[in-house]
Amino acid sequence: MVVAIVVVAGVAIVFWPQTPPKANVIYWTTIAPAQQKANLQSGNVQGAVSWEPYVSDSLVDGTATVVAWSADIWPNHPCCVVAVRYSTAFPNNTLDQNLVARVIRAHIDATNWIVKTINEGSGANYTALLNMGAAFSSRNTTVVASAISHTEYAYGLTSTVQNFFANFTEMFKDLGQITNYGGYATASDFVNATVDTSYLQAAMSVTPSATNLGTVRLGYLNGDLHQFARVVAMNTTLWGGKTLFDVYGVHVTSPAPYANGPAVMDGFAAGNIDMGYLGAPPAILKQINAGTGIKIIALANSEGSAIIATGGVTSLSGLVGKTVATPGPGSIQHLLLLYYCQQEGYQLKLVGT
Repeated sequence: MVVAIVVVAGVAIVFWPQTPPKANVIYWTTIAPAQQKANLQSGNVQGAVSWEPYVSDSLVDGTATVVAWSADIWPNHPCCVVAVRYSTAFPNNTLDQNLVARVIRAHIDATNWIVKTINEGSGANYTALLNMGAAFSSRNTTVVASAISHTEYAYGLTSTVQNFFANFTEMFKDLGQITNYGGYATASDFVNATVDTSYLQAAMSVTPSATNLGTVRLGYLNGDLHQFARVVAMNTTLWGGKTLFDVYGVHVTSPAPYANGPAVMDGFAAGNIDMGYLGAPPAILKQINAGTGIKIIALANSEGSAIIATGGVTSLSGLVGKTVATPGPGSIQHLLLLYYCQQEGYQLKLVGT
């Protein structure tokens, strides 16, 4: 019997054997978060794992109950990040690097505004935040309030964050989704080469600009409240009639929102975007397997995902023999479900196998 041990931020995590008794099998299938609620209601699946606001949307109306929040499984785990198409869109050019730093400064300011507003918990700014979230996610403000209460907004790429990235990379290798570390000797070496904190440092010296210094094409996920900073930064009412990006001298445009992180990475590869918000795991997976050429340059959020179920189920034991919808094997939510199943002694198998 082989037991795998992974260290996350100095804490040893045990991965149990991959062949527990068949009675302990939980099945999974890929369903986009936007369609998970309908599939739960129809009985097509009995569980789901996704990000906000899709989790809270199913909880608020009673469609599902919580099996486990990601904060309980992986405390302080990073989720979405900001990435830049480094090697092709932004070679060593002073103006281009300056533009990226300016976008990140807007991201930082928007994140700080969100954190302050959530902590206030009431007032005009809090109402504005809920309304912005409702308009962006097409959910009501009650769902938005629930969603942001389970999501931590931050921008720093701390050592703890980078340790999680390395462990995500190791999990992909254990799953056979990557065969190497992108040409690097270890997962940590790969992460060190992929994470670039210099833009966060440069952003702190950025000041507002009365003139437009250039345009950046910024990708993001459809309705994803983990990426609330972009929504806030694009609001003009908060920032004196301009977007926060415009305040810092950058004109930001975006293509149609993407369905998931792998699609954002495809947008990078096709040259359709210069920067983008996406989950860390798909950024890692595509960076290694497709050589997309991105750098992770800021965090967007941590936590904010959950495993949920119908029928009043509140533990994994109630999902044995049943099917859980996930966004797909390249997502952090799928890794979360896999880890939690292994931690609790269950085997996660693709439905039909």
